[in-house]
Amino acid sequence: MIQTLYTLLLLMLILLTLPLWVWRYLRTPKYRHTVLQRLGFGLPPLPPGQRIWVHAVSVGEVMAAQGLIQRLASRYPDHQIILSTVTKTGQQIARTIPNLQASFYLPLDLPWIMQRVTARLHPRCLIVLETELWPGLFHAMAKAEIPVILVNGRLSPRSFRQYRKFFRFMKQFLAPVHLFAMQSELDAQRMIAIGARPDRVQVTGNIKYDQAMQQPDPVKMAELAARLPPPQGIIWIAAGTHPGEEESVLACFTRLKAVLPSLRLILVPRHPERGPAVANLVQQAGCSCVRFTQLAGRWEEEVLLVDAVGWLTRLYGYAHCAFVGGSLIPHGGQNMLEPASWRLPILFGPHTFNFRDVSRQLLEADAAILVQTPADLCTALRELLADSDRRQQMGARAQQVVSNNTGALDRTVQAIQQLLEPNPIP
Repeated sequence: MIQTLYTLLLLMLILLTLPLWVWRYLRTPKYRHTVLQRLGFGLPPLPPGQRIWVHAVSVGEVMAAQGLIQRLASRYPDHQIILSTVTKTGQQIARTIPNLQASFYLPLDLPWIMQRVTARLHPRCLIVLETELWPGLFHAMAKAEIPVILVNGRLSPRSFRQYRKFFRFMKQFLAPVHLFAMQSELDAQRMIAIGARPDRVQVTGNIKYDQAMQQPDPVKMAELAARLPPPQGIIWIAAGTHPGEEESVLACFTRLKAVLPSLRLILVPRHPERGPAVANLVQQAGCSCVRFTQLAGRWEEEVLLVDAVGWLTRLYGYAHCAFVGGSLIPHGGQNMLEPASWRLPILFGPHTFNFRDVSRQLLEADAAILVQTPADLCTALRELLADSDRRQQMGARAQQVVSNNTGALDRTVQAIQQLLEPNPIP
């Protein structure tokens, strides 16, 4: 009954939003080649054999999944590792990950679609990153008797409150999940409170700490240097910005540029397809700008606008300090661990509920600065840029926070092995 109700509600939502999807299909080329896979067709061809299916919704989850994928490929060399995502940017990152047999877009969460896809792929298990809960997919897995594993799980206060309202539904819905590997004790308690079986819930930590410590190898850094030689001046990187934040960043940059002429800005919108719109904002702010995809030689302009995926982690190596976006607006923040691993002092706004524990630890270690308003950002950044000793000390403490919290990947892989191999061979 509950599954039927969910399916009816989803169908109603699809019908109501159908004009939007048709408009996107006609106006936005990036949606056109995904339609077949969204309907459960056009999946990549796979040779016979056992498979492990990993699902990661977008860039952040795909980045976090990289270390896990490599460990699974090492532990299960006779298995094919396949990865599904929801977003195009997630797919772009997925296609660069070694040891993946295939990647594809997650189909619509309708039972007849998910059952067909499950029968086609027939994985040994489904591993879902963070708290991507898909009733249709989980139901199809349960019918096929395939265990679902949730790793790096977390529940924000808002999600917890919403799920608690549907406790009876959630208890039935979460039944196919055989392992909940949660980031913290609080996340574990919340998961149990919304209906997860206590004996299936473990606290393994946040694998994003482990991934952050795996910095780009020399080959990738050389690739960056060939495309963008190390720039001159003081470099401020504003990463993962959203609409409503670029204006604040640019206003701050123009003010500081007047007193720090050598200051330059690397601006990295969370969604690179917003490049043209953000470039217009840079021009309106009176700044010279070059887009990363249009670089020809050295970066001479005031602002480098990064409109391509896969470069941010490397670009942190050029910066002196970082502002992490999604935090001046109520989005929940973006990943602060990557700049921390590069020994960068970090600034972020008040909205960091997606990285609650990370932001708390960075602040407690005096490795980051919390700014409440765009004006606070400008003031804090000016003081930080004027004090190189403080920047270095904060950066060292930021990296130490990341290092102190590694180990979650080992615990997560061990928990997965214990589920798949009750008596594993050493």
